[in-house]
Amino acid sequence: MDNAVEKHLYVIMWPNYALVASNLPPDEFGKHYTLGSSRYFHGQVIFAEIDIDYRHDFLNIDKYIDEVKPDASGAPKRTKFLATYRVLEHIELSAFQELYVTSAIGKVLKLESAPYEKEHDQGYLRTFQELAPMRSIVLSWMTPLEFGEHITDPNQPKSAPKVLFNQIDFDIDEFLTELESDPFHKSPIPNVHAHKLREQILEAKSKPEKGLKGISLDAAFGRIPFTQHRTGFWIAHHKELLFYPIPTIEELKDEHWDWYKSLD
Repeated sequence: MDNAVEKHLYVIMWPNYALVASNLPPDEFGKHYTLGSSRYFHGQVIFAEIDIDYRHDFLNIDKYIDEVKPDASGAPKRTKFLATYRVLEHIELSAFQELYVTSAIGKVLKLESAPYEKEHDQGYLRTFQELAPMRSIVLSWMTPLEFGEHITDPNQPKSAPKVLFNQIDFDIDEFLTELESDPFHKSPIPNVHAHKLREQILEAKSKPEKGLKGISLDAAFGRIPFTQHRTGFWIAHHKELLFYPIPTIEELKDEHWDWYKSLD
C-alpha cells in the first residue's frame, strides 16, 4: 500500500450497501456520493469509516486497495467498490470508526460512538427501523439491546449476523387519539395507511408476548424528518451493541448549524 496517498475505507449502509475505498476524506466523500456520483439519486446517505488496516478474507480488500490512487492528472480516486454482498457481517465492530449522515445537499454530520448506558422501563412499545442489511419497520416491546440481540440471533428466521437500526420517535397513544377524532389523520409512517397502522398497533398491544410486530417491509429513512429519529443508531451483533448517539436539536443548532439548516 502506498502510504503517501490518503486512503479511506467506507461501508455505505444507506441507501445501498457496499464496502468502498476512496482518496476522499469523509466530508468530501459524503458530498460526492450524494451529489457528484452518477450511481446515486438525490437523498441522504449513511456510511461509516472503517480502520484502513482492517482485513477479512471474505472482503478481499488487498486485491483492490492499490488501485485507490490519483489518476495521471492528480485527481483523487473518488470511489472504488470493493464488495457489495454480505459486507456488514464481515466487519468486526472494533473496526468501525465514526458514522456519517449526509443531508440531501451533501452536508455531512459526523457521529462518534459512545457507551449505551440508558436504563429502560419495561412495558413500552417502541418503533424500530432496520436499515442494513435488512430494511423494515417494526413495533417492539423490547429495549434496543434486546431488539439488537433478537434480530442478530441465528435461530430467528428473520435475522442477520450484524444489523444497523435506529428508533423512530413516534407517540403511539397520541396517534391513536388523533386518528379517533380525525379519520383522515395522516400516518406518521410513510407507505403505511393510518388505519392499517392502527390495526397493527392494536394487534401488538393485544399480544405483547410476541415481542414485535412488523408494520412495513421497507425502512423510511430520508422520507421522515431527521429530527423524528430518536436517540441514535445502533449496530448490533448478538449481545454486542455499537452505539452512535444523535445530537439533540439544540446541539445540532449550536454545533452543527450548517448541517442542520441543510435538512430544509
